[in-house]
Amino acid sequence: MNAEAQLASFFAKYEPAIAKVGKGLRAKLRARLPGLFEIVYVYENQNSLVISYSPTERGSDGLCGIALYPDCVKLFFGHGAQLSKSDPNRLLQGSGKTVRHVVLNTAADFDSAGIEGLMAAAVKLAKLPLDAGANGSVIIKADEQKQRSRRASNQESRRTLAE
Repeated sequence: MNAEAQLASFFAKYEPAIAKVGKGLRAKLRARLPGLFEIVYVYENQNSLVISYSPTERGSDGLCGIALYPDCVKLFFGHGAQLSKSDPNRLLQGSGKTVRHVVLNTAADFDSAGIEGLMAAAVKLAKLPLDAGANGSVIIKADEQKQRSRRASNQESRRTLAE
């Protein structure tokens, strides 16, 4: 199964309204951030699908991304803590050391002046030249995440047995 078909199958696991917002945001982010890689993660223990938009093949280098949960869709920013200083509308939520997010109810929410300001500030902060001619690809990391989760579970089981 190719990456696009695999991603479509991940979206299909969500309620139609959530999947619609996620797909709409994906289309807007692909247009806004041409040439970036889309790094896809599935976190089964959180029932979430995450797509990070990154200049490298590492999701941790991501400028921003979307996260689908059963009850909402979040637009997150990799340097959100720094961006919160230039967030006059106080849209960013969260208190982590780096990442902040905004809950979006529709894909059209992405087009608001507040979100556009955050996106422009994020691109500027990342010093990222966007190349409309570049062709970033979709990279599915879902299987790696499942393996990592299994390894963590196995390690926890071993610790419990050792005690």
